[in-house]
Amino acid sequence: MKSVLHLTDFSEAAHNAYSYALQLCRHTGADLHVAHIYDRPYASIAYQGGLSAIIDAELDNKIRSALRESLGQYITSIKDGVKVYAHLWGDLTIWRPDTYLDKVPQVELIVMGTRGATSLWHGGIFGTNTARLIRHSPIPVLAVHPKNSYAPFQKVLLPVDIYDDKTIPFLQKSIEILKPWQAVSIMLLIINTPYVFYDTPSIDKFLKEVEEQTKHTSLTLRVYNDISVEEGLRQAVEAENADLIVMGTHARKGLAQLLFGSITENVAQYIAHPLLAVPL
Repeated sequence: MKSVLHLTDFSEAAHNAYSYALQLCRHTGADLHVAHIYDRPYASIAYQGGLSAIIDAELDNKIRSALRESLGQYITSIKDGVKVYAHLWGDLTIWRPDTYLDKVPQVELIVMGTRGATSLWHGGIFGTNTARLIRHSPIPVLAVHPKNSYAPFQKVLLPVDIYDDKTIPFLQKSIEILKPWQAVSIMLLIINTPYVFYDTPSIDKFLKEVEEQTKHTSLTLRVYNDISVEEGLRQAVEAENADLIVMGTHARKGLAQLLFGSITENVAQYIAHPLLAVPL
């Protein structure tokens, strides 16, 4: 892992995610890039044909000066021996990483704090910035809740859909990402619900494919039964005492997202546990 990007809004959740990202970078040897995205101030100019908007340069300079000071204080509070770089970007959208990822060299992971969905409107209907970032990011996103603290990963939960042809490549990618944590144990989770039930022969066939196509020696499997995948995963998180959840995301957009949603996004919003979302 060469570089990690941490997006901040200077909130308590962001500060906690920054501390988490620092310790993760110290473990992996990656550089940490801290970025704040803000809206530049625009002024309306009247002319004969109507109105035109231009940037208020004087006010923008004042805002940038204040934000640079805040960023400086933010990244100097703790560094833990990690190379930290600060960035200030104007007029970009947090959940559209295609507009800013090229600004950071060799970035392979985005770390972002989240308070989860605080209401039906914030999360349930419109989604949070972190959930939307998970949906649109072409690289893995690590969502960190305020109560989460970093410890070297020893046990990771990895929910799988054994009928999805992208599951094995997802496993291979996840194992590659987790290489810096040599002692990590990966528990594959199969969650049976009334709507999707995995029978024993299918599970055995899947396990055989996993053994043939992955070389990880610390893979185990558990089956949980619940009314929904989210509730089954909540049950597993409480029972297994894992350090991290790793899930894939299909990056559905538009009508498909509205109709089918995303289990990974729901987990980021409603289960207060570190979640690594890996695009499939």
